[in-house]
Amino acid sequence: MNDLQGKVALVTGAARQRGIGRAVALRLASEGADVVVTGKHRPVEEFPEWEKESGWLGLESVVRELEASGRRSLAIVADVTRTGEVSEVVKAVVEKFGRIDILVNNAGVVVAALGRRTPAIDLDEGIWERTLATNLTGPFLFSKAVGKLMVGQGKGGKIVNIASDMAKTARVGSAAYAASKHGLIGLTRAMALELAPYKINVNAVCPGPVMTDPGAGALVRQEAADWGISFEAARKRHYDEAGAVIPLARAATAEDVASVVLFLASSQSDYMTGQAINVTGGRITY
Repeated sequence: MNDLQGKVALVTGAARQRGIGRAVALRLASEGADVVVTGKHRPVEEFPEWEKESGWLGLESVVRELEASGRRSLAIVADVTRTGEVSEVVKAVVEKFGRIDILVNNAGVVVAALGRRTPAIDLDEGIWERTLATNLTGPFLFSKAVGKLMVGQGKGGKIVNIASDMAKTARVGSAAYAASKHGLIGLTRAMALELAPYKINVNAVCPGPVMTDPGAGALVRQEAADWGISFEAARKRHYDEAGAVIPLARAATAEDVASVVLFLASSQSDYMTGQAINVTGGRITY
């Protein structure tokens, strides 16, 4: 593919060692893009054990990897739900790189990250608001700011939203998450139509279970306690159980998702817009 040479990409939510954001950033860089990564501030004491043990430094570590691959990079700590911070991110990228060609809205939160899944009638309003703010308002704010920039640049562009299989279905206890991801597909389709005259493609990726841990981490910790086993053993069991109901017999890796994002960020997808592509191993086929 390798047609991203000289392109500038912005990837949100890229600070996690096992996350989709990091995998996407590295994949875009491998095809020639300079990559800016963002993430919220996380105190080191809140890092999961595997990140602490490996000496992971969040965004700083991602930038080191990107620069080691020969690409230019920049890390910016920002909250995607705050308009002012989003504007400052876009301003900083333009000041250093001159433009933005690719936006990947990856930053997100799932209810499982906050503990047990909760039925809608018992769901705390704060969790509802936090989930929608991060998963839907954040992509809206970044797509609005970067989309306007791309229109002004006059050279087209690519916006890729990381949605979920629950953008097309739902499960018990997923009200906030499902609503936010269904909304993200609606945003994707509307902006695809609005930005098509400017040759800006807007698409979404809908992963099923992905072995990243940020979303499932709290849930796996609870399962480890319930089952009386270690976190890593519970993690394996958790994803093995997820894979058991997937036709391709495994949960996805972050790299599986990154491969589809790369396609959507490249010229290979120039005639595709407004699409929500499943990366579910066949679990969802519509």
